[in-house]
Amino acid sequence: MKGKRIQRYFLVLTFAFIIPFSTASAGAGEWDLLGGDRFSDESDIWLSGGGAFKICLSSDSQPGYYRLYEEDPFNRDDVVYSNGVKGLYFKTAGSNDFDSNGCHVFKDIGKYVDGDQAEFYLKKYSGGESFVWFYD
Repeated sequence: MKGKRIQRYFLVLTFAFIIPFSTASAGAGEWDLLGGDRFSDESDIWLSGGGAFKICLSSDSQPGYYRLYEEDPFNRDDVVYSNGVKGLYFKTAGSNDFDSNGCHVFKDIGKYVDGDQAEFYLKKYSGGESFVWFYD
């Protein structure tokens, strides 16, 4: 577990140097990088204040079906819909769910905010590891 945490730290640090500084210090209307996670089944939980939430899968992520959830400790976790669809296909023939950079934006997510923020995680329904970056 400690090795995964160290690996994640170095990946986030490396990515911070790759992206332009204007994006790294994002303001209103720009994306703030929350971090990244390598996972096989379910990602870590990431917090969002609402508006829009973006995920970007690395180029070595496995093809398959992904679904974003809002974690709720007292009720069943909510599926986060995007354009009326509750799941996304990545690297699948005919799929337009992700842009050419492997990113997808979930818009109008304010209804998933309970309290001050929403708690999102990505679940994958296919084998192999994937790495995803999360933005708010």
